[in-house]
Amino acid sequence: MNELIPAILAPDEKTFRERLALLHDEFPVVQIDIMDGAFVPNRTWFDVNVLRRLETPVRFELHLMVMDPGRSVEETSDIASVVRHIWHVETQIDHASLIARCHTLKKEAGLALSPKTPTDTIARHALELDEILIMGAEPGLSGQKLQPQMIDRAWEIHGRWPEIPLGFDIDVNAETIPKLKPTGISRFCAASAIFGVADPLETAKRLRDLL
Repeated sequence: MNELIPAILAPDEKTFRERLALLHDEFPVVQIDIMDGAFVPNRTWFDVNVLRRLETPVRFELHLMVMDPGRSVEETSDIASVVRHIWHVETQIDHASLIARCHTLKKEAGLALSPKTPTDTIARHALELDEILIMGAEPGLSGQKLQPQMIDRAWEIHGRWPEIPLGFDIDVNAETIPKLKPTGISRFCAASAIFGVADPLETAKRLRDLL
């Protein structure tokens, strides 16, 4: 089943809480974008203690645009609302060990793939993954335009591993969703298309209706 996953990229706690409050009655899964200012140039707000104390029906996936995703996995290991960790295959870590650690913690594990990275980079890990997240452009900056070859990449990845849930992030909107749907993508992550407009909730609902 296709799913719209709103993505919150917050500069501070106030923004995070405001955006989450808009969504929590309508969207069961929300992505939190976490940037460390090292793996990508920008930095976002994230406080594990705030998340731990949060009372919400929402389940979270953490998109870890960080140099040390293992640290984030351990810091959130006791938070039941965090159900999925997605980090980048370009990070210089032992991906197999971290995937296994997520599964030991009863969390899902996903790898994100940037435009410049060959698909074969994830091949050795693919069958252990709970999601492959295709980036429509280089990570680290919301509001970019998707690079057209990444639609072809989605076709390729779905053709090789049709059983693995496929996500897409960056430039997911009313114009691009019809182009992305046929490729096998089932999870559509949208940030600026939702929070960059006057009525985020109604816009998110309209995007969901397109799926």
